[in-house]
Amino acid sequence: MAPSRPAARALIPALLAVALSAVLVIAILLRTVAAASAPALVDAAAGAGIAGLLVIAGAVATARAAAVGWGVALLAAAYAACVVGHGAPVDVLAPLVGLLLVLVAELSHTACEWRGPHAVDVSAERRRWARLALTAAAGTVAGGGALALAAAVPGSVPGLIVGAAALVGLVGLAVWLRGGAAGPAQPVP
Repeated sequence: MAPSRPAARALIPALLAVALSAVLVIAILLRTVAAASAPALVDAAAGAGIAGLLVIAGAVATARAAAVGWGVALLAAAYAACVVGHGAPVDVLAPLVGLLLVLVAELSHTACEWRGPHAVDVSAERRRWARLALTAAAGTVAGGGALALAAAVPGSVPGLIVGAAALVGLVGLAVWLRGGAAGPAQPVP
């Protein structure tokens, strides 16, 4: 039996996820080439970025949600190689890259989910997208503030406190998002 074609509804988040991944990879490669003095870092960023883009594209094309995490991890590795090659102690673009990685992951998972058989609950989807927008905005503001503080007073106690609070907040956010994604418990028959 031939696999079913994706519905037009699933193509929108899939195309957005692949497009955002491609923009991120291109930006990372341009920045790495411009700043890196070591060709090995350029090769590492290029390899990880292109592999991440291909994994994301393959995951949304085949509705394999389990592969999305690997694609995002490869994109993050490409960014890490870019940061190492850039050589600056504080990268002011980190909150923006984090936001893009979250959006790529969420759009990819949404594309995979919408291809499967499930009942559409409009209010649940609105809450999901509102939660994602709130998370992205709060994360970008908090990340930008932490970076501004770290740049203003490098190695300071307030910078360490903000970093520790951000780590605790990240774990709390992951738990909160996981709780919202799991939905109500279903009794086992």
